[in-house]
Parts: sequence; structure tokens; C-alpha cells
Amino acid sequence: MDNSRKEFAEKTLKFLCVGSQIEGIKFYGTQILISESETNRSRIDGQIYLNIESRFKIFESYPEHIPNHEDELPYMDWIDGYKTLCELRLKRITDVKLGESIPHLFVYFHTGEVLFVFGHHNKYECWQLGVWNNSIKDEDWEVIAVPGNNIAIFTPLS
Repeated sequence: MDNSRKEFAEKTLKFLCVGSQIEGIKFYGTQILISESETNRSRIDGQIYLNIESRFKIFESYPEHIPNHEDELPYMDWIDGYKTLCELRLKRITDVKLGESIPHLFVYFHTGEVLFVFGHHNKYECWQLGVWNNSIKDEDWEVIAVPGNNIAIFTPLS
């Protein structure tokens, strides 16, 4: 993952998420719904979402050991996964970061907890964070962990 792309992706993720809170879950795939915040409200009026397509875990704080392989994270069927994600209900996001060389997603909450989403797969996207139904139709907002430890970024600024 190119360092300048990583920095731009993190800047976009922070704009979309910091100050927001988890406001719901969509039951088609594993998708978290995120509220707008004071900093993005004037530009975003669609739904901010996080699609999770790989294993994830909520840590009590930043983990001492970052998993190198997806099988180091617990396997959860969709019911257990949703129950786990429901624990994040109405928690405020304070920061968002990516892994150093792999686009693992780290979402930090005011409680100190960290949602970790595994970011490596050889064939598939691991996660997507973006906006749908924004009123400014020609503006796309999306950051995607793509195969090959890379990141795709779609913003009006790119």
C-alpha cells in the first residue's frame, strides 16, 4: 500500500467517521450504519456505511498483537457477528486508521474500544466505507480495501 494513498485514505476515513456514532445495522451482508458528524454534515447528507466482508473483532483497546492471518480472528456466523456489532450501538468514533502495509481498518471509539477489520485477501475486497444516497449526486465517497494489500479511494477530492 503506497504511503501517499494510505494518508489520503485515512484523511477521507477521518472526514467521514470522526465525531460520528454507530447508529444501526443493515441486514444485507454485514453493514454498519454511521451517523453524520458536525464536521461532515454540510457536505454529506446520505448514509455513511461500513461493509465488512472479512473477519473482525472488537478489542478493549488497541491490540498489542495485530493478526497476520484472518484465521487468528474468531469465526462468527452472521448472528454472532451482528450481536457483536450491536455492542457498538451509539458509540462515538474518535479516530480511524489503517494498518502499516496492509489495509486493516481500525475504528477507535470514545470508550477506548477498537473495531479491527482484517484487510487482506488475494481475490476479494475486505471492507468498504462510503456514502450512499448523498444529495450531491456527482460526489462519490468510498474507501475500499482491495486485493493485493491496496486501497481504492473515490472522493470529490481525488
